[in-house]
Amino acid sequence: GTGGVHRGGETTMDISADITELAQTPVVVVSAGIKSILDIQRTLESLETHGVPTVSYRTDEFPAFFSKRSGVISPARLDSSREVALAYLANRHLGRQAGMLVAVPNEDPAGDAVENAIQEALHEATEKNIKGRDVTPYVLNFVANKTGGESLKSNISLVKQNALVGSDIAIAISNEIKKANVNTEIFNFRHSQFSPKCILKKKSKSNYFDSSVSEKSSRVIVIGGAVIDLVAKPNSDSDLILGTSNPGSYIECDGGVGRNVAEVLGRLGKEPILYSAVGNDSRGKAILSRLEEDCKVKGVEYGVRIVDDMNTATYLALLDSHGDLHTAIADMNVLNQIPSPDFNLLRNADIIVFDANPPIEILIKTAECAVKMGVKVCFEPTSVPKASIIPDTFLSCLTYTLPNIDELYAMSKYDQSINKVEENDSDTISNIKLATSDLLKKMHPDGAFVIVTMGANGVLLASKDDRNTLYQHFPAEEGIDVQNSTGAGDTLCGAFVGALLDGHDEVKAVKIGMNAALKSVMCPNKTISPFIK
Repeated sequence: GTGGVHRGGETTMDISADITELAQTPVVVVSAGIKSILDIQRTLESLETHGVPTVSYRTDEFPAFFSKRSGVISPARLDSSREVALAYLANRHLGRQAGMLVAVPNEDPAGDAVENAIQEALHEATEKNIKGRDVTPYVLNFVANKTGGESLKSNISLVKQNALVGSDIAIAISNEIKKANVNTEIFNFRHSQFSPKCILKKKSKSNYFDSSVSEKSSRVIVIGGAVIDLVAKPNSDSDLILGTSNPGSYIECDGGVGRNVAEVLGRLGKEPILYSAVGNDSRGKAILSRLEEDCKVKGVEYGVRIVDDMNTATYLALLDSHGDLHTAIADMNVLNQIPSPDFNLLRNADIIVFDANPPIEILIKTAECAVKMGVKVCFEPTSVPKASIIPDTFLSCLTYTLPNIDELYAMSKYDQSINKVEENDSDTISNIKLATSDLLKKMHPDGAFVIVTMGANGVLLASKDDRNTLYQHFPAEEGIDVQNSTGAGDTLCGAFVGALLDGHDEVKAVKIGMNAALKSVMCPNKTISPFIK
């Protein structure tokens, strides 16, 4: 735990030497946050005054040692060891001598119980008029007695966690120094100093910080789900028998709308940045590795949040012998941890693509920022339930969206029972046009496009000018041997965006997207065809 400003320190001036030492020693200090017996808010203000970069690790709330919750918003948040390394080296490159404080939340179950005991002890200390240096030993003795040794257990747990994070950061700093071709010289002590000076000297003329920003930048950012799809079905000559095991086969492949779109853009050479979240497990690590190595997606190490104690999102489908869905289970909880993008990177993008998996507040906040920065917003609705809850504040930011028919009705709030143009036929082109017109009215006022995927009926492109809604129908190619249609819409979306980045207009982009989608529907064992390029 980090020392700092003691409660009442504004009058007693009781402030830990930790702060002054951090201000003059250029090291990264990893702790479990500021001890809650201190004044956390004033300690953060003091660290800022002394020029000490202070961040929390994978949390927006600054940790309070035994508890991951303090009620105080962190000055900044970083989500990977590489991000910490880059921030630390940028600070060193500016010639600053201050260290950097990284606060890691305590995930031990005993943490909250100990924190409650601390708060009770502080309350009693105030009532008994215990002040100054007498507060800390009183609180520690109270907590030890109150928790029956749980404080020690929690302390050991957070020490191990800090050591793990600290070692990852040390490795990341070493790797970044090697990549940037930097020499590190450690000078001996001088008589007036109590810590070594570490001076980074560049062999090349390139700026370290600028090169790292350039390395991250991309013209297209994708925010959405990364999922493992598991699909099982009985042998073709056997019916599915419930309550027992069935001979059959299964396939496992990478999926998730955001991940799929990023893969398509990567295979097209657009080097997209993907923001997503996966569990800290073997499947999560594998899916990220394949994105980088096979699909050429950039920035996985800083764009994708790796979440401890959660599974990588998994979709498990059981088909019948005809290939139709019998039942499925979706474990998607980790997708609630999808982060918002770095807004400096967003500023450099031309297009940002969302699926509907990130939290609603992330969708709205990021889309509104993108519009203010002149970045076009594209949305793939993902599913009918998700499409139905998308608020108008988000829709008003959209330049492009690519729903299927059911998602279109959900997004536009089109009531088929009232607005049917032809009896017993809710999916007529006339109904789709009416729903599309309603949706366009909710989208970006300066110009918007809806690309409706209609399966065997092809694609409908709708746009609006000052007065009218314009439509163009693209029929589907006939005689196609459909092997797997699950990635068709995602492929269309990715290739459509890729074509826009190449300078094509929307009509040409739809045609390019449909041609790419054909490759995916004819690919039996993968959601996205590896032959897209």
